[in-house]
Amino acid sequence: MGQKKITKSAWSWAFYDWANSAFATTVMAGFGPLFFKSFWASDLDAVMSTWVWGATNSLVGLVIGILAPILGAYSDIGRNRKRFLYFFAFIGILSTGYLYFIPEGEWFYAMLFYSLAVIGFSGGNIFYDSLLIFVSDSNERNKVSSLGFSLGYLGGGILFVINVFMYLNPSWFGFESEIQAILWSFLTVAFWWALFSLPTLLNVKESGNTDINLNYISMTKKAFLNVKSTILEIRKYRKAAIFLISYFLYIDGVDTIIRMATPYGSDIGLE
Repeated sequence: MGQKKITKSAWSWAFYDWANSAFATTVMAGFGPLFFKSFWASDLDAVMSTWVWGATNSLVGLVIGILAPILGAYSDIGRNRKRFLYFFAFIGILSTGYLYFIPEGEWFYAMLFYSLAVIGFSGGNIFYDSLLIFVSDSNERNKVSSLGFSLGYLGGGILFVINVFMYLNPSWFGFESEIQAILWSFLTVAFWWALFSLPTLLNVKESGNTDINLNYISMTKKAFLNVKSTILEIRKYRKAAIFLISYFLYIDGVDTIIRMATPYGSDIGLE
């Protein structure tokens, strides 16, 4: 028996990874750290600017770590996944685009909108991941998930290469300077994220019951109860708990390298 064809809704779901991975490559790992040090934090010394960048990322990571279980519980209540995905994607896209307008030396506002963008990026991913069950059955889930993962690398990589060419050859694109090219790269990320999110938002449908009688206060209470129930339940599965804790520590290390390698390399003179 041949493999089932990947459905339109599955492709549409996967394209959100293509859309928002541009933020990870260009803003979080590529131009964001260096541009922060050389432009937005130009009045700070190298050590202090690296500390501010690292401290901000740590604080945002803490906020996301606290919110993630609650948001995950929210995603299990009725058909609210796409609604929250809209919300967090909107925050991420708007905040990323606003980076274009922040002038030199305004490191506080740069970090504020960068932080909001990261929260939008990470929060949206929670609800994006939770939609996988609606676009694939249990036999196809690994394949569809891998499709999204691969499209994320491809899409993020393509726009990052374009942004690098913009930076290396600003005159080709009508820019007056490398600074203008980088600022425009942030706008291209926002546009890319918004444009390629549309298939997910338009073609992925949720099913199941809607808790129409729950207001947001009731939903919040129910979410906290779900988190409590999950914590109590996971204690019964020691290996699963150890795996989750280990993965959290591992992926946090990977994330630290992604966000801090560029500013650290700059501080020690790597070009």
